[in-house]
This record gives sequence, C-alpha cells and structure tokens, in this order.
Amino acid sequence: MNRQTFERTVIENWTTHFGCPSETANISGTTLLPEKKYEGDKIIAFWHIGKHTFVQLDPGILPRLDELVKSLPANTPLLGEHVQTAWGEEAILSRDVGLAYYLFPSDLPDYLPPEPFTLRQLTEADADFMSALNAANTPEDVDEAYVEVTHQIAFGCFHGEILVAAASGYERTGFLDLGVLTHPGYRKKGLGKAVVGALCNWANQNNLIAQYRHNILNTGSQKVAESLNFQMFFKSEGISLR
Repeated sequence: MNRQTFERTVIENWTTHFGCPSETANISGTTLLPEKKYEGDKIIAFWHIGKHTFVQLDPGILPRLDELVKSLPANTPLLGEHVQTAWGEEAILSRDVGLAYYLFPSDLPDYLPPEPFTLRQLTEADADFMSALNAANTPEDVDEAYVEVTHQIAFGCFHGEILVAAASGYERTGFLDLGVLTHPGYRKKGLGKAVVGALCNWANQNNLIAQYRHNILNTGSQKVAESLNFQMFFKSEGISLR
C-alpha cells in the first residue's frame, strides 16, 4: 500500500461506515445521521472528516438540529460551538473533543521497553493482572482507555509479576482501534509506546490500519501517538444534552 492509497482508505472506511460515497468528505457541509442506539440519550457525535461533518445523534434531537443546520450559511460544516451558541451553555451537560490518528505501516519505528520490563501478548488467562492494573487507575482513565484482554489482540508490559501497561485492539470501522492504559507509578518510561507499538506491528502483519483516538486534553496519549509516527487525520466532538 502506498501513502496515497493509505490516506484514501482511511477516508473511504469512514464514509462507508456512514453510508456515504467517499467524495462526500471533499464537500463542505453536514450530514445528519440519527442513530437508534442513541435514542433517548440526548447525544450528538460530530466527526469532522475532510471538509465535511458527519453527525450521529439521538433521533429525538433530529428536527431541532436540522433546523440549526438550515439556519447556518449554505454548506457550513456543523460544529459543537454552533450548538452551544444556538442552544446555550445551560442546555449542555458535557462536551469533549477527540483526535483520530492513523499509522502508515512503514512509519512504525522499532521499539522495545527498557530493562527490566518485559513485553508479551495477553490472553484471557491474564484477566487478574488486568483487573489489578485497572484498580491502580482512576475509573475515568479505565473508561477512556477501554483495554480488555478479551479484545481481538492485546499486549502487556510487566515489571516482574506486575502488569504495568497494557494495550488492546479490535476491528472497528475497518481499522484496528487501539486503547492503552499505564499504571500511574510507571508512566513516562516508554511503556505505553511499547505496548501500542506491539499492537501496530500486529496490525501491519494482519493488513489492518492502526487507529489511535484520544481526548484532546490527554497529552500523554498524544505523545504516544506522535512517538510512533501516527498521523492525525481529523477531530471528533461529543455533546450530551441535559
């Protein structure tokens, strides 16, 4: 796969996921996609891909959001700030911004964790190690990371018999979607980079494009992505309404 094909595949995987032709990403504007899975949740999820914004949302919000889109100048991609300005901050329970990165296979650097840490693939037999790592982190960190030994593939770094960093991935939207979690007492040692790098190597061997996503405020995750030469492709936003 050359770089041009890689970049085209990233876009096509997402537009296919949204049921749209790939050319849609090159057209400035908004596509509203009511999702039954969000019914009653008052959720709006924005995916700013290319020039276009794809918006997944609670079907109950559709009429009001459609009215907002039509009130904007023609072909304006809808942003979270448009919703906040039009409906007021008091209408919003929470709002976050995420970044989505993709790795061109040959850009992956060779990297192993420093001694005395060891790296190996995880299986369901490592569930107790994973539970201990989760317990060492905040519930918020565990939820954002979403690392599970039951996922399609997982790797861990150990310090003796202690699992100090883990990453897992599963196929989503045509990519291997990755998550990583590191013990608070073992951060800034390159361990997150090691386990994510192992997942990326597995993805390359299995003809999958590695996808890495994180909250824009999570600078630690950003450093992991940059250290492995991931390329940032687009931003996403999430809004929960009261």
